[in-house]
Amino acid sequence: MYFRYFYGAFVGTISILAILLWGEKGIVVLALLALRPLVMRWKKMEPDERELSLFHKTNTITMGIIIFLLILLYFVVEQNLKDIKIPYWLTFFAASAVAIQGIVGFILLKIK
Repeated sequence: MYFRYFYGAFVGTISILAILLWGEKGIVVLALLALRPLVMRWKKMEPDERELSLFHKTNTITMGIIIFLLILLYFVVEQNLKDIKIPYWLTFFAASAVAIQGIVGFILLKIK
């Protein structure tokens, strides 16, 4: 499980940086997530029941955080900062979701 969350946090962070540097073309870095199942199968990492429930809990918390951030961004931009354009915000939040999932997973692993 540590590998799964470390890999997600790493790829998410690299994707955020790539999007900030190269714009929409930086979203290609998220394709690195496709390697995670291959590595897990190669190393024969099979999650047990506890790990699967932790994975679902992590996804729930991550989506709650992302939805909160999207709503907050919408209200801040619409109400206060009408002149500021935020390019690539959807791809930025997709990469942020991957990074946040990795970080939340690490925190939940440390708590349990």
